[in-house]
Amino acid sequence: DVMEEEYIQNLKNYLVEFDKLPIAKKKITALLEADNCYKKGNIPTKSLPNLEFTEIEILEHLTEFPNIMELESHLLDFREYIIEEYGIWHIYSQEWLQDLKAFLANEQTLMIMAGNAVLGKFLKNIICTDNLDWRHQDNERPNPWTEVEQLDALEAVKKYLNNVSNIIIEWCPDSTDTDIKVLHYLRQKKWKGNLIVLGEKQGATNSKAFWKEAHLERSVDLNRHHKPFDFIKDQVYLAK
Repeated sequence: DVMEEEYIQNLKNYLVEFDKLPIAKKKITALLEADNCYKKGNIPTKSLPNLEFTEIEILEHLTEFPNIMELESHLLDFREYIIEEYGIWHIYSQEWLQDLKAFLANEQTLMIMAGNAVLGKFLKNIICTDNLDWRHQDNERPNPWTEVEQLDALEAVKKYLNNVSNIIIEWCPDSTDTDIKVLHYLRQKKWKGNLIVLGEKQGATNSKAFWKEAHLERSVDLNRHHKPFDFIKDQVYLAK
């Protein structure tokens, strides 16, 4: 894969070039480690560090490291690389995964619009569904990490609603109104479980209508190890 070879090779080159600058080295190393994890079908242990440099850091090191801005720009392409290479939109750590597992407490869970079901691979008692219609995504080849039932999100909710205590919507595309349909349906049925939504409020994920209408609670437990690392500030919400 050309992009992969090139992107990772550039990171390795930067690692040599910025060997004497710890703040840069730390960021580069974290990305190389994360990529290695994904290659092996695993998840990075810790959250990624913030990939941007502060203005002060840039000014301080610009003379000695004239490519620091170019490096930052390359680091910030990491999300795009992970999407194109692995079909992974939501980047999180094993630390966060433990918090989620504790929250779900082994209760039956439904994941709709599960995509490659990377999260589903690491959870017990989970049903992953996706219509697998990825034609308009940046990565058009679904390659699930675990079993995914090919089912439209609303149909999946109707089918499994009475059997599950949790429903997860994770990095839902902002080009769909499925999320608001699901919310309306759950309200109509007076469903009592947890609707867990991972996304960027009024931003990169979910429909505008959803963010406007949903009653959101930012879960303290589920955000403890969920840290934004680039310009997308996704968080974990409980929606009603």
